Amino acid sequence: MSLVVDLLRSIDDALVTEDGRGIKNVIAGMSRDQGRKVWVETPLGHRYYVVVTQDLEAAFDLRYDALSLMSPSDRLEVLAEASDTIDDYKDVIAKIISAETGKRLPDAREEVEASQSFISQAQELLSSRGTTTTGRPHFDLSGEWTSAQVIVREGVGLVLPPFTSPFFGSIAGASTLLANGMPAVVKPPWQASASVAAALSALRETDLGDFLSMINTSSYGTLPAEEVASVVLFGREFTYRSLRRSFSNVIANCSGRAALLLCAEPKDVEGLAKKVVESAVSNAGQACGSVRWVLALRGLGEDLVDSMQDYISQLSVGDPLEGKDVGPLRTRGLVDRAAKLVSDATSRGARALGEARAEGNYMSPVVLSEVPRGAEILWGDVEAPIISVSLYDDCSEVVQTVSMLNSATSVIVYGGLSTAYSVAKSRTGAVVWGRDDSFELLKAMCHVVGDPARYFSEGPELPASRRALLLF
Repeated sequence: MSLVVDLLRSIDDALVTEDGRGIKNVIAGMSRDQGRKVWVETPLGHRYYVVVTQDLEAAFDLRYDALSLMSPSDRLEVLAEASDTIDDYKDVIAKIISAETGKRLPDAREEVEASQSFISQAQELLSSRGTTTTGRPHFDLSGEWTSAQVIVREGVGLVLPPFTSPFFGSIAGASTLLANGMPAVVKPPWQASASVAAALSALRETDLGDFLSMINTSSYGTLPAEEVASVVLFGREFTYRSLRRSFSNVIANCSGRAALLLCAEPKDVEGLAKKVVESAVSNAGQACGSVRWVLALRGLGEDLVDSMQDYISQLSVGDPLEGKDVGPLRTRGLVDRAAKLVSDATSRGARALGEARAEGNYMSPVVLSEVPRGAEILWGDVEAPIISVSLYDDCSEVVQTVSMLNSATSVIVYGGLSTAYSVAKSRTGAVVWGRDDSFELLKAMCHVVGDPARYFSEGPELPASRRALLLF
């Protein structure tokens, strides 16, 4: 029996196949094992099979009209029960997440806690069916008008959690839909079905279980777009654009890797170096919010590089369930690509501090110093435990380069507020002024449903099948 499946059985044996080697689907809260068996191997080498359902129609045949009869307060109370169930099994859930994704156990526990925190704040997910504001429309009519946005929720929502946070993505996405009266179908990321099943287990034992399905399927193209009223996505920008061609209401959090701009001396260089390294190697550099690029004034950057190398030299690489600091990458292809990026950077003049060793799905963490603008590593997303450091003689050069760094979805700025403002004007995404808790804020942006920039400025995005504007 696979370790992953064995752990899931200890939470909910109904989700495990009779032979103890596979994971079932969930259709309207009930486990089903009808379908094709497809074997999966996690980055740590754990093997199990998933049952790929052939009956997508049944999975999406969830009674949204019946769910709407349950009051919002009752739905919130039921979600709180799910949080209690998560608390009962949080250590086992963390082991499942670690075994599937390669995260360190402390990071996996943090994901479980973030899920519970999300449910505890579920009141923020609710809104009335319309919001009302009073004012003049932008045309020449006398008198005051009232406008109301009428939001109608009909149909079923689809949740697409990320491989790097499969449990949180499932809980957050499904809870958002359910709290707002929309049933949820969750499609697990490949290699993380057990983490998603653990999330569904906590929810399906409640009175909301009948309004939940989990389907193992290999592509979005097989999903019935006409049945999907809203999509909750945690993923890349190009996935978001692709989904919008098929689905009308896509609520997406496309947060990815981050950059650090250093134009002013931090209060504690060694403390900052430790935070950068911890962020950069989180889930072997695959985690949302992981710092990948440092762009700094020369003297400041050189001091930071020295301190980062001290911390990196102390890290161990291997199985996180055995207490190692840096686990595997999701695929061998990611390892090969990372090795090529390191080779390209060094061929263009960058210095590799330490050896970038690759074996199987594992890659040792490495700092690349003095990375030039021509290096490929600056201009594409990198899922690996690599820190790319570029040094400049003037802060205006740093800001200019950061403005072109489209691969970073967020930037931490150590400098004056005027520098942070200049960066914010030159790019999209989040710009965080450098403080002691800036790295925690990077994580927080990964733990919201929808665009973080909109969430922190306007409030959460909400699922809707139709919107109308009423003027009266």
